[in-house]
Amino acid sequence: MLARRLLVLVGLSTGIAGIAHADGLPGPVGGSVVVPLDHGAPDGPSASLAYELGANFDATKPTVFVITDAQQFHVRPGAMPALQASLFGDGFNVVGIMGRGSNPAFVRHVRDAQGQPDWQAAWRIFRSAQWVEDIEAVRRRLLGETGKALLYGRSGGALLVHEYLAAHGDKVARAWTQAPPVPTLAAELGLQVDHFWEEIGAHDPSLQPLLRRVLSDHPTQRADWLRILQRQNFFVPLDQRDQERARLIRAMAANDLAVLAAARKAYQVEAIERLLASLEGMAITVRLYELQASTAPAPAQAGDGIHPGRETFLEQVRPLISLRERGRIAAPVFDSARLRRVEAEVLVLAGRHDHTADYRVLIALAAHYPRGRLFIADDNHVFEAMNRQGHVTALMRAFLTEGMDSAAYRTAEATAGVLRWRE
Repeated sequence: MLARRLLVLVGLSTGIAGIAHADGLPGPVGGSVVVPLDHGAPDGPSASLAYELGANFDATKPTVFVITDAQQFHVRPGAMPALQASLFGDGFNVVGIMGRGSNPAFVRHVRDAQGQPDWQAAWRIFRSAQWVEDIEAVRRRLLGETGKALLYGRSGGALLVHEYLAAHGDKVARAWTQAPPVPTLAAELGLQVDHFWEEIGAHDPSLQPLLRRVLSDHPTQRADWLRILQRQNFFVPLDQRDQERARLIRAMAANDLAVLAAARKAYQVEAIERLLASLEGMAITVRLYELQASTAPAPAQAGDGIHPGRETFLEQVRPLISLRERGRIAAPVFDSARLRRVEAEVLVLAGRHDHTADYRVLIALAAHYPRGRLFIADDNHVFEAMNRQGHVTALMRAFLTEGMDSAAYRTAEATAGVLRWRE
């Protein structure tokens, strides 16, 4: 299936190693819970939501929930045994929830009588508050009313972890969060996360006027070409980013369709377009709407420069923005003040050169937690260098197993210090 091959729309550009089922691993085990379509109306319609484990549940082991949101696909039916083997090891119960966004029992309630998208219903059923309560329902099923879970999340899934912590922080022992975009906090701080325009100008001042001219000369190609530039961030290592951006902009100027077609394929642009039009597309769009606040320009910057990330996202979520402007749905809200009451240990891994989750926002996020910890890597959103050298897995396992004050974590952090960003 397409969604099994795709990686992520905004947050996760390279799949977690080993998510495909491998020979010799056990088949999936798990169960299901019945949850309301709308947790705000618990007496209304409900549906069954599946969860799977990496191995048979062992009550003597800590339980880690791998949290994904609607636009991520490393938690899929059958994937958990390999994910446990490659990422966590056998010291945990590893749980993945098959999200409501791909569940036909939920999806059929977001289309009208003619089969057209009902975006107001989609917002009600697929907004993050519903996913948060789905996590809580599975936690209660596996751990009881008071059992505390470990949480793991990357990018959009990491933001969902923080959203869960704000609502149910007393049910969490430790939470590992990797590059969470926190758009409402970015907006509060007045920070822009899309630095593309400034970065291409710093690399080569001729690229800014060239790109302006190119897009002016090819208005019908604008959306497609900006999508290519937006997707490039997820696939190109940081040390090659500026050169690759320049190469693509010059290919656009030359109308080199072969180069651009190769880029579309390499960056999965067509696959993303098909996915947005698929069964899961409406849930993905709702989640992107919740993430879009970070792409909104500050008043002084409106119209200044070209920002592929911001422009692409705003176009994707236009149906929901229209509803919001008409007062039919709410703006995304995240009450970060509630994090100050969370007693869990919370690790925030940030990339200094992250184009999606600004490291300055993550400094503020980590500071909200009484037991928060921050590691800023000299890396990008996908932590290409940190992963290549094995630091991310080492840090994560030590943290989830023994905590941030343990000798194991301090050793892993010291070893990863070669890639720690220092101002």
